[in-house]
Amino acid sequence: MSAEHAEILRLDAHALTACAERLRELQERLEAEGVAPQWLRESVNAHVAACVEAAADLKAAAERLNR
Repeated sequence: MSAEHAEILRLDAHALTACAERLRELQERLEAEGVAPQWLRESVNAHVAACVEAAADLKAAAERLNR
């Protein structure tokens, strides 16, 4: 059962990592176009950071389940 849960956590971490990448791409486009308000760029940046942190937490939890 723990191995199944660990796999789910790894899949969720992968999904969050992919989300962070898509947000980074959006962030780059916003910066390149220079028309987005500062609050929007900051919001995207905060969401990237949240995705990265959550993915790391899920990966760590999956590793603990596999011990």
